[in-house]
Amino acid sequence: MGKATRSLSGESQKKYVRDLVGSIDGITPEAAAALTSACEREIAQVRVRLPIPERGKSAKSAKKNAGIEPARAGSSAAPAAPAPAEFDPFAFSVVVVVTKEGREGLATKLAAIGPADLRALAKAQHLALPEGDLSTEDLRAAIVEGALQRIANRKAAAS
Repeated sequence: MGKATRSLSGESQKKYVRDLVGSIDGITPEAAAALTSACEREIAQVRVRLPIPERGKSAKSAKKNAGIEPARAGSSAAPAAPAPAEFDPFAFSVVVVVTKEGREGLATKLAAIGPADLRALAKAQHLALPEGDLSTEDLRAAIVEGALQRIANRKAAAS
């Protein structure tokens, strides 16, 4: 049986707290920002239950749109388009994925990520990328190799 909780710290913790506080009905944006800021200052690490519910802007707008009254739904105001979900470079650990699922598993997970987000992922997870302009496929291959190199470095340091 897998873990029923997950430990979060750093940027993934900040995103979790921001999404959690932002999903509370009846809280003003100023109060949400103040509460989020206080949590970021005071809490070093959190342990959350799995699976973590989707609380991003798209889930929040879907929740609000589901509760629209019929009289309001027919109003002349055009509905706002949902904001695209922001990429989270800490949504998964490349080292963990390559360890558990192998090179192909990581390549599959990276296939759905665009070039700008691939660079953000590599930077956030401290993976070295070659200099210069790389194609999207070259970026994905470099991230896989970087993850394998990190594992090799850990093994070498442990011996």
